[in-house]
Amino acid sequence: MKNLLEILRSAFLLFFFIAFISCSSDDGQDPKGAAEEFSGDVAGVGSISASKDFDTISGTKISTGTITVISLQGTDNSGKGFMLRFTAYNGPGTYDLGFTNIANSATFINGVAAGQQFSTGYQGTSGKIVVTVDDGKRMEGTFEFVGKVNNTSAAMTVTNGKFKVNLQ
Repeated sequence: MKNLLEILRSAFLLFFFIAFISCSSDDGQDPKGAAEEFSGDVAGVGSISASKDFDTISGTKISTGTITVISLQGTDNSGKGFMLRFTAYNGPGTYDLGFTNIANSATFINGVAAGQQFSTGYQGTSGKIVVTVDDGKRMEGTFEFVGKVNNTSAAMTVTNGKFKVNLQ
């Protein structure tokens, strides 16, 4: 009887293991099967790139009535990266950035200390975000901007930016 219980227990564990391995890893978060990414070239710093496999990428889309707010962020494991925010999002298209367009903003994060975030929310900044894909689960596009640190002349220029982010 004891051997029969051991055999049944082993068979159950084997069955469970096989069933677990055969399950699909698609949880609906990546509808196109493409990897998430966030990257751009920063003058004087170099190329910054984040991928979901090794770094942090997140995307949030919240709609309330006629207003849609989106926040996208990608940072590498050293803490450098980009954040894009839309507080007046209307679907795929071009969104201008700068002090006169503060409803939408872009930020280069050069570290976690004060004075290391270069944003388009200050005077003397400019840029654009182009959203090419938004299927409700994933956003893709490009960006470029000049960001500044508040109350300083310190500025950073970001070019060749691109993002592919799953929305939560």
